[in-house]
Amino acid sequence: MLEYYRFKSVLDLFLKGRETEAREELSALQRRYVALCDENLAYKMQLQEYEDVLYLARNLIFDGRFYWLVTGSIRQGPFCPDCYNRDGLLMRLSGEPEDRRCSYCRRGFHVHEEQPAFMATALADGSTDTGVYEPPPVEARKAKIISFHR
Repeated sequence: MLEYYRFKSVLDLFLKGRETEAREELSALQRRYVALCDENLAYKMQLQEYEDVLYLARNLIFDGRFYWLVTGSIRQGPFCPDCYNRDGLLMRLSGEPEDRRCSYCRRGFHVHEEQPAFMATALADGSTDTGVYEPPPVEARKAKIISFHR
């Protein structure tokens, strides 16, 4: 913590004509201030990292094959399960729903079975997967939490 009383002592030194001592004291206070600012910035960055991890823990859903990020009523993804499980990376899969591919690890996901019921959104014309998320039953919403660092 910055000792505020030291500013008064700097002022007193200047008023007494002891400028060299006052400048040294002021320089020491300045170094301490910069160190505290650096420490504060490091704490803010660490706090942001924790908030990001908490956000993922609350909003990342694993449907048995892929990871999906749920933001409000929007379902984003799918994301590569291998990249997330191995490196903690959310890499969006590209391609058609039955033949998806990860551009990072190059793994292909050839899906021939039906999508889990709680991840599909049926439309009036019978098509699915609008990108709008329909919340699953509470027991199906539990995210599988996997640590980022191994």
